[in-house]
Amino acid sequence: MATSQCYSCISRRLKPSPLRAAFMGILGNRLSTTGLKSNQQLQPKVKGKSSLQQNWRLVSAICVERLPVISSSTNSLETRVQELFNTIEEEKSVISDYEIDLKNRKAASLDRLKALDSGMKSKELQELAREEIESELQELEEEAKSFQAASRTTQADEEDDRKSLDRKLAESLYLLVKKSRHQHAWQMPQGQHEGEESLRQTAERELKEECGEQLTVKFLSNAPSALYTYKFHKDYQSDHVGAKVFFYKTFYNEGQIVLNTEELEDYAWVTGQEMQDYVTPEYYRFLSKFLYLPRRENDTELID
Repeated sequence: MATSQCYSCISRRLKPSPLRAAFMGILGNRLSTTGLKSNQQLQPKVKGKSSLQQNWRLVSAICVERLPVISSSTNSLETRVQELFNTIEEEKSVISDYEIDLKNRKAASLDRLKALDSGMKSKELQELAREEIESELQELEEEAKSFQAASRTTQADEEDDRKSLDRKLAESLYLLVKKSRHQHAWQMPQGQHEGEESLRQTAERELKEECGEQLTVKFLSNAPSALYTYKFHKDYQSDHVGAKVFFYKTFYNEGQIVLNTEELEDYAWVTGQEMQDYVTPEYYRFLSKFLYLPRRENDTELID
């Protein structure tokens, strides 16, 4: 950054030379024409306040994400590739512990039958031992066929209960809360920074104040993950010109939400796609860059 220097300081730094004399003469004439004295410092002219001098409201916001519970569904190509890998793995696999155990049990069964009836032929003994093992394998196969995996959709999915975490198990869910106002009502939990607390302490306090003590989350860092800046309307800039919202990324651990009805009206657990139905386009555009959400339809703005 450039710093202002007085005329006398410049003259002391330059070595004696004809060039110095010419330069000092030109500089002295220019200073005199502008009404400045030789020992007066040059100060830059500043119009209005810089961004550092402006008074911004500092806010901490909390992005609470419930991670996917099950794997996502596969398309036809992914299914065929998985079947191919399973076939290759089966063909190249070595004998498993269970197969080794069956082999040993078959030999033990054969020895037991020999001891019981020494008059039986060797082929008959082997056939009886094989039938015992095959009978056990058949029981295991029937048990495997009767197994039914749990449904990928739940009752909360069917009822579209967006207060429940037992829905959209293959996707991430994000917590939104609704303020008691008409515009910009839905947003992530947030609150103003107070006193000497850190921004993370502000985020922890606000989450407990708005969503209760039962909800527990894991913060990924002491530093915020994103910054959202906006200015207030001129009618509301008496104390602050705008707000700087620092977002903290967290993962849901456990617990239910006990909503603070004095500050909030409602809450919802929504997917990235569903979030578009709640927040403003500008707010969603910021979140889509921050959380890598799908872009809005007809959104032509380039992503930075």
